[in-house]
Amino acid sequence: MRWTLRIAAILAVLLIAYAIWPVVGFYRIASAVDARDAAALSKRVDLHALRKNLTKQIIATYLELTGKGKKLGLLGKTIAIGLGTSYAEPIVARLINEETLLDLLSKGDAGGEAKISAELAPFSKSALKSGWTTWLHSEYRGEDYYVYLPPDKPADQQFRVKLSLSPWRWKLAGIDLPQPLRVQLAKELESLRESKND
Repeated sequence: MRWTLRIAAILAVLLIAYAIWPVVGFYRIASAVDARDAAALSKRVDLHALRKNLTKQIIATYLELTGKGKKLGLLGKTIAIGLGTSYAEPIVARLINEETLLDLLSKGDAGGEAKISAELAPFSKSALKSGWTTWLHSEYRGEDYYVYLPPDKPADQQFRVKLSLSPWRWKLAGIDLPQPLRVQLAKELESLRESKND
């Protein structure tokens, strides 16, 4: 009986540690953003995954905004997102630059004309005012952990921050941007495309 209780206690501790592990990773990222420590943040970012995530969002929104997505259908849209990577590259490169990324996460400023209210930024003090509320607005899916920020805003004004487990460390692997910011970046992409075609 004693061994059964000990094993149950060990399993309970391991389960609790497993559940808390991504939250600790999230707060390490939040601390790096709060301290504006670009070096610490860069250690906790999966640049390849983040680049892919942002590119896909910007191109998909561009296709929606211009009406080209409807003409292409689902398969065509998927191909267009893959081919459009080079067009979105200047915007995405700016977004994943260490300083711009810190500004995006702490101030809602994506550089250029693309910005939203600072209170909507995912790692602003107002977004993270309550650890409990932040935790309640998160999802844990195996190797991925999602946090919806700011937790008290409507879905179209929230960032969905994705952390993925990368060899024993939780890293920032995606930032689903709120609709207004995606539209601003898609319009910027449209302007870039028009200037290249002129």
